[in-house]
Formats: sequence, structure tokens, C-alpha cells
Amino acid sequence: LEARATFRARNALSEIVQLRPEVANLTNPITKEVTVVAASLVPVGEMVVVKAGDKVPCDGVVVEGKSTVDESSLTGESRPVRKGPGDTVSGGTINSGSVQLLVQTTSTADD
Repeated sequence: LEARATFRARNALSEIVQLRPEVANLTNPITKEVTVVAASLVPVGEMVVVKAGDKVPCDGVVVEGKSTVDESSLTGESRPVRKGPGDTVSGGTINSGSVQLLVQTTSTADD
């Protein structure tokens, strides 16, 4: 029983790791220029753009934009959740709305 529980826990953790996107869209707050980088290179406090249909690269707080985020892969919530300025978003969730979000990261993709 213990081995089975350990096996299932390992599989669940590996599935969560698979949710993380490979790239992130960093934005320069002054020039508004967007640069695509590996999600693992995004530092805490950086501003990232999450376009409609894209995955959120890291945990963070929405700074600009109002959209819905599909959190079902992490929480099991069947409906997308409305997110706007001041709301937290989790890495690996999907911006399922039609508006891009500007997110300030609160953790790295590796966390």
C-alpha cells in the first residue's frame, strides 16, 4: 500500500511539472517591448505578458488586464476563474479569456 501511494504521489508531481510552459513573454516596463525567454529564466518581480490562450509561466499577481484563467489542471475547478488587477495567478494555468494579462511574478518557474 505504501509503495502504491508513493508511486501515485510521484506521478502526480511529475504531471504538475509538465504543466509549466517552456517560454515566457517578458515585457520591458519602459519601452513595452516583449522578449521571449525560457520560463526557467524568469526572475521574481519581472513583468510577463500572458496572451489569450497562453499558459502562465510563474506564480504572480495580475497588474493589468481582466480575463478568465483556467485553473482546472491545478484545482479541479470546472469553470474558468475571473482575474483582474491584484488577483493572484498560478504557474501552469491557462489564460482562457480573450484579453492578455500583465503579471508581476512572485516566484520562479522552478519553485
